[in-house]
Amino acid sequence: MKFITVIPARAGSKQIKNKNIYKINKKPLIDYTFDAAKKSVLKKIYVLTDSKKIKYLANKKNINTNYVRPKKLSGDKISLVQTLSHFCKWLEKKKIDFDYMVILQPTSPLRSHIDINNAIRKIKKNRFNSLFSISESIEHPYEALKIRRKKWNFILNNSENFYRRQDFDFKSFFMNGAIYIFHKKLIKKNKLFEKRNHGFITMPKVRSLEINDLDELKIIESIIKTS
Repeated sequence: MKFITVIPARAGSKQIKNKNIYKINKKPLIDYTFDAAKKSVLKKIYVLTDSKKIKYLANKKNINTNYVRPKKLSGDKISLVQTLSHFCKWLEKKKIDFDYMVILQPTSPLRSHIDINNAIRKIKKNRFNSLFSISESIEHPYEALKIRRKKWNFILNNSENFYRRQDFDFKSFFMNGAIYIFHKKLIKKNKLFEKRNHGFITMPKVRSLEINDLDELKIIESIIKTS
């Protein structure tokens, strides 16, 4: 099995300016993903970016920057599958063969090379067409509320039957965004997941935190500084 590693990292961001190069503990955010990828079993690692600063950082880590991410695929409304589809066509033109794409987003700096290796091992063993990393939910869906016009309701109708977490009748998990693996035949169909032949890798909660806003950034920054 041949794996291509993809680190998508566009220049712009809404919630946090220049998020991918924001320094956490004197280290650019994206470097945490670069380092985890380099320590893993993965060999062919590409960064997909429209940023000269990110390319500079990638070159320092010997990450491949040959692919030029076009501006039309660098906006905040562009889907991941659009980006991967374009990159897949570029690989074919360059005659670079692969079976799977491993997607590592820079917004998951606590993800370790061990998590990546576990995901690769699971794909190889089970020959899944797709896989993503998950973690047990910090907040259970039974505790989720919707508030409209100062009135609240539970998201799930049967939430009112449960008041103690130990009594909940199922465990809840979420996609933590740290690791995705897709077979190239799915990408060519503009698909990322296939439920019939899909796998999961469960990560500890502490390594599953993702940076989407300033509050999450501060939490992760605190964890990194004290670890």
